[in-house]
Amino acid sequence: MRRTGLRFAPPRLAPEILPDLAWMLARAFGPDEPGSRVRPAEPRRAVDLARRFGLAARIAARAERAALTAELGDAAEALQAERRVTTAGDLRLEAAVREIAGVAADRGIPIGYLKYAALELAGVLAPGGRGASDVDVLAPAGREEELRDALAAAGFAICDSPGYEHQLAPQIHPRLGAVEVHRIILGVRLSGGSGGFSGSSHRRSATLDALLDAGLTVTCAGLPGAAVLPSLDVLAAHAAVHGLGQHGFEPNAYPALRTFADLIDLGWAGPGGRECAARIAPWLAEDLSEAEIGALVDLCAELAAGTARPDDDGPASLLLRHAIAGRLDPGYANALKLSLLAPRPSERTPLARKLAALAAALWPSAAQLDAIYGRSSSPWGRLGRRLFRPVDLLRRAARAAASARDLDRRDDEREG
Repeated sequence: MRRTGLRFAPPRLAPEILPDLAWMLARAFGPDEPGSRVRPAEPRRAVDLARRFGLAARIAARAERAALTAELGDAAEALQAERRVTTAGDLRLEAAVREIAGVAADRGIPIGYLKYAALELAGVLAPGGRGASDVDVLAPAGREEELRDALAAAGFAICDSPGYEHQLAPQIHPRLGAVEVHRIILGVRLSGGSGGFSGSSHRRSATLDALLDAGLTVTCAGLPGAAVLPSLDVLAAHAAVHGLGQHGFEPNAYPALRTFADLIDLGWAGPGGRECAARIAPWLAEDLSEAEIGALVDLCAELAAGTARPDDDGPASLLLRHAIAGRLDPGYANALKLSLLAPRPSERTPLARKLAALAAALWPSAAQLDAIYGRSSSPWGRLGRRLFRPVDLLRRAARAAASARDLDRRDDEREG
């Protein structure tokens, strides 16, 4: 079933932060021209916003230090510090990318890189401008566990947490950081996604083999073995469905502004973005509506031109306001928790996905219980938490419903 319309209805933003948001968006995405520059109302708040949205390093990478100092004063140093930290993290992930390629080559396992690693290897990122917490690698169908075990033997310990339908449990190396082995590119369906939920292969998310068969990869010439990158179209499709479809209702888990940044870096700032969106729309039809893809491409163009307005009411502005309010407005972030059963990318039928989501919420793993409630000192304590979990979910749902009512009342008062 194809999706229609936008799935988000964000509240109005506090007017006092709009000038600082305008500065952040202009510096992170807009043209760096003297006539187009804006100044923040409160420099330290503007820098705090940039850090909160994960854009501080990007701003430092795009702007001259002297220009930032002129606009922010002493607060500009925090942006440079963020870029230094990001650069150090990127060097560690670069070493992880090479180590993973070497391990896969030794075992004769073809691999593909995704997300940050793919963007970095494709050469579309500014040095030190975009960080990441892990390396995402796509394994061939049926060889995911083989790659996982080979990485474990090389020092990437398997985490004590469940995997997902699209990827295995994360693995951590003490020096090189984290890696996630993917089974599929969830939500990118190369033969379209409107064929129902019969389980037939034509609606399946893309595998590494499918990308290779379709000619949608390029070889990583500087790495050992059979390492490839998905095409720029595939990377754009994955960024869009990952940011909006998979994590759209979880703004604190993944910043939507990073999705916009990645798409702009992939060429969505100009006419090429609209052409790319038209090519990939059939791949995303099951999980993103035409309206959402249109809003996304319009927003990227507006951000790059410096004309994006989070206080307007058009689709692109609503999408931008959702990305901002989801990180700044606790009431809105809480209200979004009511979307537990809302459609998300999945290989399961809608009913099976909802049942799986309920089961995961009601019966989290031991590691997830500890993450939610803190580490338990005894098995009895963990059992008590399991028995309490359904009651806690009901309490959280009640708070989320109350937050949604408060948002409606607040917007009515502002419009009145």
